[in-house]
Amino acid sequence: MLGIVGAKRALDAEATRLGAALGVDGPALLRERAEILGIEARGTTSAGGTCRLLPAGDDAWVALNLARHDDVELLAAWMEREWHGAPWDEVATHLAATRGVVAVERAQLLGIPAALAVPPPGTPLCALEGALAPLSPQMGGAAPLVVDLAALWAGPLCTRILGQRGARIVKVELARRPDGARAGDPTFWRLLNGDKEEVVLDLGAAAGRADLGALLDAAAVVVTASRPRAIEQLGLGLDRRVADRGLVWASITGYGARGEWQDRVAFGDDAAVAGGLAVAAGGPAAPVFVGDAPADPLAGLRAAAAVSALLDAGAGGFVDISMCQVMGDALARATTTLD
Repeated sequence: MLGIVGAKRALDAEATRLGAALGVDGPALLRERAEILGIEARGTTSAGGTCRLLPAGDDAWVALNLARHDDVELLAAWMEREWHGAPWDEVATHLAATRGVVAVERAQLLGIPAALAVPPPGTPLCALEGALAPLSPQMGGAAPLVVDLAALWAGPLCTRILGQRGARIVKVELARRPDGARAGDPTFWRLLNGDKEEVVLDLGAAAGRADLGALLDAAAVVVTASRPRAIEQLGLGLDRRVADRGLVWASITGYGARGEWQDRVAFGDDAAVAGGLAVAAGGPAAPVFVGDAPADPLAGLRAAAAVSALLDAGAGGFVDISMCQVMGDALARATTTLD
């Protein structure tokens, strides 16, 4: 067990490693939002307050994240009964009579972010996936075009860093589904997105689909933060663009785009728990949150480093970034160093 101090050091060490390759202060990016909002993790309650660690009936611990109104609305379906009390009291009562794995699987089936608190892995797992292809000459140059189709934190942080390294960033939002971070703190929004060109497209209209297609045809890099099913429904043809002309496609998801959990939903706090952070900090019997949704900024840094390496090499490819595995990698490296 690393303990809280050791877990914080592990996060800083990984952020420093990734930041050094990008010319940015990685640890500062980990703490950026928390400092703006004046928040911090409080034991079994996340810094943002929407995620909690609670014991299940089999002595497992579950992280449940009620970050969206829909997550609260789905609690009745998750508990399979009506409820009328305070949400977290009802959740705690239900979990106390439920096996942890069952609670998490049902939550994920309904689209509620949830994870078991597990120990970190023993060795790093993350790697670049997908065949590489030569980058088309017209896609490179001094200011490669990056199309940012991501939302919230990890993806926009990745593209912000790429913009600081000289890329032209076009942030694309869908008219029917704007970036949820717009409803958050405006200072943090401006830090992530203030220097990007912004485009709002209606993919229900022919003109909107044509405009997006033209952007993707010109792009050297596309960054997404949606699960594979959602990407497929949009019909973007990103796999074809990677194979045919060397597009760099960075996919940032909670559990990866190619595994058995590819359809699971995650935010930065519960993904960090799934990667082992809470147990590393507090032990299996008393896991605790550390930092502010740290899997988000770490994943953004990891994606930016991978994309930059491909651009520097003049290569395209698919970059599969799992927030859970990025966290596990950071902790595994720290444990290896201690050993």
